[in-house]
Amino acid sequence: MNASELARLREKMKQAEEQEAKEVEKLYSTKPVRFRMVGQQYVVPANYFTYKGRDELDTGDSQGFGFFLFLPDFGGYTKDNWSDRFDHRLIHILEIKPVDKNAMIPFSLGGYVKAEPANYGDPRSRFLNIRPLLEDQPSLRLYGLEGYRRKGAVSATSPVVWTGMRSNGEFFFFESSMPPEGSAESARDPDNPLCKTQYYSAQEDLFISYFYSQNHIAKWREIDDAIWAKIHGWRMK
Repeated sequence: MNASELARLREKMKQAEEQEAKEVEKLYSTKPVRFRMVGQQYVVPANYFTYKGRDELDTGDSQGFGFFLFLPDFGGYTKDNWSDRFDHRLIHILEIKPVDKNAMIPFSLGGYVKAEPANYGDPRSRFLNIRPLLEDQPSLRLYGLEGYRRKGAVSATSPVVWTGMRSNGEFFFFESSMPPEGSAESARDPDNPLCKTQYYSAQEDLFISYFYSQNHIAKWREIDDAIWAKIHGWRMK
């Protein structure tokens, strides 16, 4: 791409950004979105789902939902924070949903069997399933967590599986893209390292999946608490 083509591309991108900003100014909304999930009603401001929610449906039923939060105050989208999809402050809650612990799933030899706890996301069962793949003892201890590298991992930037306890006493584990000492070097990369988790909470009787920038790994428990606090606050009594 020559200099002239690059200049035209940049101008098109600028125009697109300006047009999107006008759309956001017009369609941004914090209107309440009401829906029912497993017999409970939730009321969620539209800006936790999208930054252009004025014309979105605001009632209905749901089998599950996701939303977005921004550090440090765990608010939703504003007219100022929507434009950077690689924003390191952004927490993506991919899914909150009920699970059927009595579900029957296909068996490899034919027929059906009752789902094992790991199938519906029980964190301890899921961790035990991958435990043989990890080093015998955790090689990292940080932030109230124990970190396990995979057996045979030779790179200083290999993923790490972390275990700890949630504030409510439930076992918890998640994966980071690399050890914390490798995060700062990659923070400038749009494909920045992440912390990712998915688990079933017995106390909440819900499955959750979310991820966020590894820059905030030290706040893992604060982030988990804040997500559930939002859900509790949106759930009508």
